Amino acid sequence: METKLRVKLVEHTPHPEKLVAAAAKLCYSDMSGDEIMEDLSQEKAESFINMLMKLGHQSPVEHVSFTFAIEGVSRTLTHQLVRHRIASYSQRSQRYVTEGQFQYIVPPEIKQNPLAEKRFIEAMEHDQRVYDEITDMLFQTHYDNLVSQGKKESVAAASAKKMAIEDARYVLPNACETKIMVTM
Repeated sequence: METKLRVKLVEHTPHPEKLVAAAAKLCYSDMSGDEIMEDLSQEKAESFINMLMKLGHQSPVEHVSFTFAIEGVSRTLTHQLVRHRIASYSQRSQRYVTEGQFQYIVPPEIKQNPLAEKRFIEAMEHDQRVYDEITDMLFQTHYDNLVSQGKKESVAAASAKKMAIEDARYVLPNACETKIMVTM
């Protein structure tokens, strides 16, 4: 089942320009941080930031943050995003969250070719069936094993489910839709 990209700004630094200018001014002033913030107008902050950029003094920008909730992206995209470590990330886990009826992302080139898209969707449906089958098989094996060790049925079922999806996830495609929180 295909899904669409959604991005929402969920948190941010309220006055980013003022904060950047104040952080930089603090390096060159004997004033307190509070005094610097009070003394800075928007115009002064913008002017100071322009000067900072010309000087190459960019570290004060690191005090500003924006947090985005992102949904409807593939695990392929998030693998590329997180490997560069330009932000902080929290991603939905396939280890703890079952992928029953997983959503997926169809790459644009595949979407433009009807035959390729048809085959892609068939592959996603096949992967879903295999994931479900392996999850069921592993669940039953783990459940039986745990019950035979004397675990309560409810505890055995919960543990068996966690163990089953942890290993079954290996058959899931990178096209699986995921959710990620990004702060930069």
